[in-house]
Amino acid sequence: MPSTGLDGDSTRSSLLARLRDIGDQRAWREFESTYRDLMLAFCVRRGLQHFDAEDIIQRVLGNMVKTLPGFVYDRGRGRLRDYLLRAVLHSIADWFSDPNRRTQRLDTTLATTLSTENSGSTPSDQAVWEEEWLAHHTRRAFATLRRTVEPKSIRIFERSLAGAPVAELAAEFQMTEEAVRKVRQRIRARMEETIAEQIQQENTIDE
Repeated sequence: MPSTGLDGDSTRSSLLARLRDIGDQRAWREFESTYRDLMLAFCVRRGLQHFDAEDIIQRVLGNMVKTLPGFVYDRGRGRLRDYLLRAVLHSIADWFSDPNRRTQRLDTTLATTLSTENSGSTPSDQAVWEEEWLAHHTRRAFATLRRTVEPKSIRIFERSLAGAPVAELAAEFQMTEEAVRKVRQRIRARMEETIAEQIQQENTIDE
């Protein structure tokens, strides 16, 4: 099975390096809390019921426990998200071939794909994964901004995303329309910067 790595930066050992220590429970909790929703959303999008998707995640984690101590990062095989996609697809294939699995609710298209000898990702898998990966980073960035940006600006941005027009927001928050526009632009720029930083960290592997 393909192994997976995690992000790191110049101020601490990478999560990948820490995950190689099977006893580092804090690192494993960090990995699961960071990437669980991404893996879960992908599995559900590919036709699995929620509780079956939970089984897949446990298989991914179990396989990582077995393989990460001997993991060697090969940049030629792609980025972290490419490794993680292969890990999830491998675990889905394992789940599908397991005669003891609890259900058989996998959709027909995915079942056909995984019944072949080649259990690699399809163009459809790649497209769904990229969508969910971007949504994952957007959620993370928004969580960061909620901790670091004044609540009023966050509320304005959320209302704007929900479709509220500038004039309505200006009246609601007792601001000029120009001020509302500036808040939206500032938060959008912060979001883009935060997402870029997250992706850069994710692609930085401390070997």
